[in-house]
Amino acid sequence: LLSDTAPLMIMAAGMTPILLLGSIDLSVGSMCSVANVLALSIVMQFKGTAVPFGVIMLVSFVSTMLFSVGAGMLLGVIHVKLKIPSFIASLAFLSIWSSVALLISNAPVSIPKVLWGTIDWYKLSLGPLGLPLIIALVLIVAYYILLTRTSFGKGIYAIGGNERAARIAGISVDRIKIAVFAINGFCASAGAILLMAKAKSSAPTVGESFTLMVISAVVLGGTSLIGGKGSILGTILGVFTVAMIKNGMNIVGVDVFWQKVVFGAIILIAIAINTD
Repeated sequence: LLSDTAPLMIMAAGMTPILLLGSIDLSVGSMCSVANVLALSIVMQFKGTAVPFGVIMLVSFVSTMLFSVGAGMLLGVIHVKLKIPSFIASLAFLSIWSSVALLISNAPVSIPKVLWGTIDWYKLSLGPLGLPLIIALVLIVAYYILLTRTSFGKGIYAIGGNERAARIAGISVDRIKIAVFAINGFCASAGAILLMAKAKSSAPTVGESFTLMVISAVVLGGTSLIGGKGSILGTILGVFTVAMIKNGMNIVGVDVFWQKVVFGAIILIAIAINTD
């Protein structure tokens, strides 16, 4: 269960600062889908070549992450510079990236057996901890330190609490917002790569269910949708709660469509509880 929650954990960690700003990114699931199919499509370009697996993996993962960071930065720039609300801007990108994922690959694709060496790292472990969980924990710790021990993190809380006051105080509001959206793009691609390695395949719709689960986890963790309140540690508790609810529904055979109803209701209840 811990290893399976690694992609959700990483993406929820990336979404937390965005909600702390009082913004939102509805395109995180579709960005995950694009990164998922893009990473595998790059790997497939090396099929039949003598290029070492390590090089193939490096080229694929770095290219995918650079694309995702750029996509997140683009969303941030449009939101900040064009003064378009993040809800509307990310809703537009949700449609764009969903289509881009289908343009890259309009059907699920499995990794050929000759290329399985590019994802052998997924099976590595350190005692009882699998590598996916270790990667997730390292990224979360790094982001936790960034949010709680640096001026960048304090700026995020200040902007979420009162953006106008933050500007008057001399905080680089625009730069921080764009950076947060860029980091969220990185987290979406990291989650997508873990999903690809786990399934040994990619799918253009793999991220569809994650948008609702990511927002549910962050809100359940106590992060306010109006900004200024919340923490990464709270988000992790929210992730485990969402994972256990989803796992329980899968065990008892709840239909996937009813699961979306449940998570939608969870968001409403969590928001109602957190509303002052």
